[in-house]
Amino acid sequence: MAFEIKPAVRVFQPVLISLWGGSSSGKTYSALRLARGLVGPQGKIGVIDTENRRALFYAGKVGGQWDHIDFQPPFTPERYTEAFRAFEHVGGYSCVIIDSASHVWEGEGGVLDQADNNNAAGLAKWAKPKMALKRMINTLLRSGCHVIFCLRAKMGVAQEGRGPQAKIYNSGLEPIMEKNLIFEMTVSILFGPDHKPLFQSAGERYFVNPIIPAIKAPEEILRAIKPGEYISEATGKAIADWLSGATRDVLDEARRMSARGVDAFRGWWPTLTREEKEFLTPHVPELQSIAAKADEDAKSAEENPQNDGVGDGAEQFSDSGQNDALAGGFDAFPSQAAAQAPAYQPPLQAPVPLPAAHSPVYQPSAPAATQAVQQPAPVTQPPAVSLPPRVAAALPPVSSPAFVPSDTNPF
Repeated sequence: MAFEIKPAVRVFQPVLISLWGGSSSGKTYSALRLARGLVGPQGKIGVIDTENRRALFYAGKVGGQWDHIDFQPPFTPERYTEAFRAFEHVGGYSCVIIDSASHVWEGEGGVLDQADNNNAAGLAKWAKPKMALKRMINTLLRSGCHVIFCLRAKMGVAQEGRGPQAKIYNSGLEPIMEKNLIFEMTVSILFGPDHKPLFQSAGERYFVNPIIPAIKAPEEILRAIKPGEYISEATGKAIADWLSGATRDVLDEARRMSARGVDAFRGWWPTLTREEKEFLTPHVPELQSIAAKADEDAKSAEENPQNDGVGDGAEQFSDSGQNDALAGGFDAFPSQAAAQAPAYQPPLQAPVPLPAAHSPVYQPSAPAATQAVQQPAPVTQPPAVSLPPRVAAALPPVSSPAFVPSDTNPF
């Protein structure tokens, strides 16, 4: 395949945001406010709630109308992916909040739990669980909607020296998650004990792991994240304004979504305008081929898991009970330039009713998320993800075709 060289332009991309901090630092509340400002008054927001439905405390009080998935253990990477794809299958969601993403790392059925309970020895015990985690993260990173990760934080532990002379010490506050995820984020914000962003200035010493940025964002967005102020709808609006200046390459987006499989493409399709769908119609055979190949590769990878270097076994965090420790320096904040936010621009998503259906070209079996809703899982299987009524009602029955194609979408 020949490489195509073309002029570089700023292309619209969904943002990935991590909000992390100790227990009761305001992550869920801030995430809902941020999401509403990001997607606008009419944008659809979904919440994957692993915190025993605690997000429902804010239903009707913050974030406007949003949909909820009650996610109970086991917290395996595969079930996180299933829950996320349930929103994708319904389609039209502009932002999905995962609260908390930390359970996939150290929760029941998470990566640490799987590594501790398999029969492999040494680093080999990490191969399968970390491969599953990498697939989950790749699914989220390539999503067609904005994703907000709420992450718990606690003190990391490091070792200096080896053998009897080795010294164990606290390495500073860090998120409970695979160590490289934080660097994939467009925006990352650490919350202090006052529920506000914790800024870190040169020469000031907070007890935060020095390799983890406390605040990370493009300069235009950073102006809207002010010391001493809460994260709010205004912060999300500033991010939306920043994104509104980007050019949307619909064909490139379509190819990327097809590369995630048929279900991901179907969930993304309703977010397009009629004109964008008509523009993509000539490319549908190519997109269908890409999606089918992606599903085939994903199935093959699940049947033959291999370790391709997803970290090593040295990433475990301490369980010493210091999860929420935050030490020193909270009253010193650097000054920030005042935000100059342009007028609000709605997100670049406009769901349009699809025209009458024609005969489908491709009809795979109902996706896993649909089956989990329509059919009770055997006792020996993990519990199915619980979907909100409005989401569940939008899923087709298992006995009917999983998807009704349109004139411009023969999938």
